[in-house]
Amino acid sequence: MEKLFKKIAIVLLISMIIVSLAQFSVNATEEKTEIIKTQEEYLIYKKETMKNSFQFAFSFDKDADTSTLSFINSITDAEGNNIAYVDKTFENTYFSAEKDTYMFVKQEDKIGNPEIIDLKTAITQETIDFVKTTSKRITTSVGKIEEEPVIDGNITKNTTVGCLKIEPKEGYTYEYKLVKLDGESSYQRLANLAKEISNFEENSNSYQNISKINEFNELYNSLVPEKWNKVENNTILQPKDSKQNDEYIVWLKATDSNANEVVDIQFMTCTREENKQISTETVKEEVTTTTKLPVTFDSNMILIIVFAIIIVAIIVLLVLKKKTSSKHSK
Repeated sequence: MEKLFKKIAIVLLISMIIVSLAQFSVNATEEKTEIIKTQEEYLIYKKETMKNSFQFAFSFDKDADTSTLSFINSITDAEGNNIAYVDKTFENTYFSAEKDTYMFVKQEDKIGNPEIIDLKTAITQETIDFVKTTSKRITTSVGKIEEEPVIDGNITKNTTVGCLKIEPKEGYTYEYKLVKLDGESSYQRLANLAKEISNFEENSNSYQNISKINEFNELYNSLVPEKWNKVENNTILQPKDSKQNDEYIVWLKATDSNANEVVDIQFMTCTREENKQISTETVKEEVTTTTKLPVTFDSNMILIIVFAIIIVAIIVLLVLKKKTSSKHSK
């Protein structure tokens, strides 16, 4: 009997430990609450309660007797998400700069742990609009530029690279900073969030979207550069050592004549096209050949000489003939 009691005690102890660990795990993975401030009210998004309706109540006391709280029904947003809200009446009654306010959520007669609701962390519509207009505040276009040809012997290398062209506004000067994306940094996370946010549907205020907008806004404000480079000829060249498909964040700053600044970002994917040409030009060599030419005279002179030779020959023949006749006569 004593052994059986010990076994039961051990089983109960293990069960208590498992339950405690499970409870700790649930509390440790609790999702962050997102709050949007509209013109009329605050909208409170909790991921774990968005799919089903619930009731909620506010109190300055986290240990309040829940039976004394005034629970009200959740509402749905334009996408059908179930959310809590704080209107002007609730704000004036349950929120104070000197005290923390706790929200209690009841779903199927189960009341969860109270959670602090800080309205100062709310995302405003201005913030949402700011994030959604990122990369649209300073107008740019993608272009290409041909670098100076590189000649090596009979090989000429022509390279065309990408660039970012700013469409300038009168009275503005422009500055920039390039940051290479490495796949892991905060800049890479900013780029990934920007891509996801650009695919949001119009007026889509789900928990996931709001969470990404909030994260993007916080990252953006923490990464704005302090030092800038002047933009020359309204053109930003990709780095000389960049390779095909290298990615960069391009921070842009436009300043008007009154020192008002507009900051924006763009995303550059580098392109590099190389074309090699081999020269086949033939070098012509002039070869001079010296030929001995016959000496020439005037044609009349040649005739005179020929006649003279003939006459001399005739005279010689006549003289020889006369001498021969004289010998025979003797």
